[in-house]
Amino acid sequence: MAAPRALISVYDKTGLDDFAAGLAARGWEFVASGGTAAAIGADGHSVLEVEDVTGAPEMLDGRVKTLHPAIHGGILARRDSDQHLAELTDLGIGAIDLVAVNLYPFAATLAATDDRDELLENIDIGGVALIRAAAKNPDDVWILVDPADYSRVLEALDHPESADALRRELAAKAFALTAFYDAHIAAYLQQDLGQSFPELLTIPLRRLQSLRYGENPHQPGAFYAAGAAELGDTELAGVEQLHGLELSYINILDLQAAWASANDFDDIAVSIIKHTMPCCLATHPESQVEAYRRARETDPISAFGGILGFNRTVTPETVAAMRGHLYHVIVAPDYEPAALRRLRRRKDLRIMRWPAPATRPPLHFEAAHVWGIDCGYLVQAPDRAPSPDLEMRVVSKAQPTADDLDQLRFGLKVIRHVKSNAIVLVRDGRLIGLGSGQVNRVNAVRHAAEQAGDAAQGSYLASDAFFPFADGPEAALDAGVRAIVSVAGSLRDQEVIEAVDARGGILVLVDERHFRH
Repeated sequence: MAAPRALISVYDKTGLDDFAAGLAARGWEFVASGGTAAAIGADGHSVLEVEDVTGAPEMLDGRVKTLHPAIHGGILARRDSDQHLAELTDLGIGAIDLVAVNLYPFAATLAATDDRDELLENIDIGGVALIRAAAKNPDDVWILVDPADYSRVLEALDHPESADALRRELAAKAFALTAFYDAHIAAYLQQDLGQSFPELLTIPLRRLQSLRYGENPHQPGAFYAAGAAELGDTELAGVEQLHGLELSYINILDLQAAWASANDFDDIAVSIIKHTMPCCLATHPESQVEAYRRARETDPISAFGGILGFNRTVTPETVAAMRGHLYHVIVAPDYEPAALRRLRRRKDLRIMRWPAPATRPPLHFEAAHVWGIDCGYLVQAPDRAPSPDLEMRVVSKAQPTADDLDQLRFGLKVIRHVKSNAIVLVRDGRLIGLGSGQVNRVNAVRHAAEQAGDAAQGSYLASDAFFPFADGPEAALDAGVRAIVSVAGSLRDQEVIEAVDARGGILVLVDERHFRH
């Protein structure tokens, strides 16, 4: 009986020496190409070059090596088919019983360069064909695409009772890997063509961690990263946990909201999140500790147990100001050493470092799952912070000052992080009142004004959409609001303008809506 034969062609040679030694000790023969053959031979093992099996040399700068019937016939032949085995014998083709392949690093190359020629050369063809061929024949052929599985296969070779189930598991993993790999390539090529919403949308997802549960204990959950490179990414776009308990499903949603809301601002900013929305937010031109204190003043009750976001390196003075205040997660670009030492005294606090915005091409969209006759996903481009050049049309008789417009722009940046119907009251670069999730806009105004209390006098209101009636602006101005920024487009815009003028208020309209459902 012929010795079992392994075809090995790996870009990542991690664990190759031990794996080859383990196969050799069990009587296996080797077929390999190029650098893999050299690596196996250097360890003293006998190895056949691919071209010795095919009788054809490598072609086209290595683009064609294993694409040959002598290779794929040996992989795809069913061992329970007398016809298949007879054809192999007639053609002088030896069976291949194990294929170990990993692929050119397309996604890692994409993260490092936009050179189109280099990217195209890092699209693996032969490797993907070998993987799919072996995975199509899981009853007879082992397929390995991950060095982490080498030891499992060696153990299974010594315990045949577990081999069938493991081969099927590895075949499923192999097809998932090629789908993941091709999804990166398709997404890059579609973006290169400017196709934001192509007919076929492929999303490469890698599980970064299993979660204790989802939003509720009866819901299993996991954390997947879109666009993580094939070669071992274990973190999401540079986000690093420095301390604390494992992140939960809700923690991850909230820390994203904390980071995004703080980083919308050029000045020093601090945001405190509850239920993915800022319950507290403030900026300061010079002092982080003052930004923190001013933020917390908005709603110290809701801030309890919140998620804390910064857009600057956290200082020891800010940590000192946090004394006695409970938070579950803190996320910032970095931490001064003394600040980090003090924060680590909080046993349960999850400390996250997120240095810069993620730039993982080509995934520039967000999605929501929907149920119905056709279960699917809604996909859209992400909302962005309003441009500093956004046109603000003054439609009231009363005219705003430059400072008034600055405060209204601040409100527009805050409002996009609040769930609709959303109203925020701001003053001096600080959120002072919040009305969110209301089923009508006038109630949202009343909630925001009630929270602001006396601070509503002389404040500024931002609305995430137009006012359908004049009652919302009337309630705001009656509470002491000085100026309002809203979205144009209501059938009753003129009624709203007249109501504002009747109370001597300022009304500014914009055409860009930041609605968050």
